Amino acid sequence: MNKILKDTRKLTFLGVMLALTIAFVAITAIPTASASMALLLFIPTIVTGIVMGPKAGALMGFCAGLATLLRGLLAPLSPFDLFFINPLVSVLPRTFIGIASYYVYTLLKSLVKNEKISILIAGASGAIVNTAFVMTMLYFIYAKEIADLVGAPFKVLLLSIITSNAIIEAVVAALLTLPVVLAYQKIYK
Repeated sequence: MNKILKDTRKLTFLGVMLALTIAFVAITAIPTASASMALLLFIPTIVTGIVMGPKAGALMGFCAGLATLLRGLLAPLSPFDLFFINPLVSVLPRTFIGIASYYVYTLLKSLVKNEKISILIAGASGAIVNTAFVMTMLYFIYAKEIADLVGAPFKVLLLSIITSNAIIEAVVAALLTLPVVLAYQKIYK
């Protein structure tokens, strides 16, 4: 991590990824009639994990989680945003996005030996880790409150999220991560 913080180019990259994360968090505060803009939120974390390693990915995920916590605290749009004020829901799960993306990318790159497939699957895995860890924390901490709010068992909400948002987010994360990582690799090789 010290190498990253001492290298101007890498530090600049982290700054740009953090700025994008903050911008995407701000965009999620704008109500939309279509699918949630939150699916863009973790692309910088996934990309950072893949190109700069697990420590930088964890740092960017922590920052993304912190930004999500602050948005839930300062600009809640729905009753669900109040659950994200808890750092166990907003920050802790997001810390693992970049870590998982890096290790999936590294493992697949050595096994499959196909750069594009490795990046695509690593991008999707980052989104899947986010959804899985956030939903797990919501279940352990707020299952009863969420069930009361929704008017249905937590399992119904979970099934709804998996069959709608989670699949879309994984596909979009994979498709958006690929060109960004390839561009980065092309520029800095």
